[in-house]
Amino acid sequence: MMLAVLNFKNLVDFEEQLQFLDDLSHADVQVDLKISPTLPVPNDFENFEIISQNLTIKERTVGEISPSVLHHLNISTSFIGHLERRKSLNEGLLIVRKRLENALENDIKPIISVGQYSNLELVTEELDILLKDQPITKPIIIAYESLASTEMGRALYSIDEIRDVHNKIREFMTTHYPAIDYQLILGGHMDEVGSPIANAIGYDGVLIGDRYHTLASFQPVLNVLNNLSR
Repeated sequence: MMLAVLNFKNLVDFEEQLQFLDDLSHADVQVDLKISPTLPVPNDFENFEIISQNLTIKERTVGEISPSVLHHLNISTSFIGHLERRKSLNEGLLIVRKRLENALENDIKPIISVGQYSNLELVTEELDILLKDQPITKPIIIAYESLASTEMGRALYSIDEIRDVHNKIREFMTTHYPAIDYQLILGGHMDEVGSPIANAIGYDGVLIGDRYHTLASFQPVLNVLNNLSR
């Protein structure tokens, strides 16, 4: 089944997000759909999963989401170091690694974001810094995102580029971390056109940003994702 992760980020009106979730709860969803509202809400929907945009480090902090909050809301998946957060807040890989450690210790499935740099060697270097010596015994999600495409609001990558990234990450994981069970998803202006391309290349799913604020606007993408999952 195709995996799709929809992230509302922080500029979408929260009431609009709640309406979207309610409308989607009555829709035909054949894809493994995970949705990340700005503020976590209880994960009690039947046809999609609520996930978290972020998770704190283990040390005491202020204004971040703890594993305890996520467990209370029945949320078991969280982004760890989303690329836009890393860029806008200057969040380095060592901080992201601490977030990952906290997720693993508290049975939170991480969505690990990579792609801050377009160089293929740097992509796998990011992964290696995050994964090395981590006690990963359960499935994880790796999200490669074309950061420039996300920021500019249009697909700036070529098919050859995202195929090369796919192949490089697959080869790296097979060679260096063969025991890790993972899904690889593609982000960066994903829509009803980009999703089938990602699927054909071999990605397990797609990461979709905050362009879709209503079920009506998202429906064409959902229709394509449902067809890909059949």
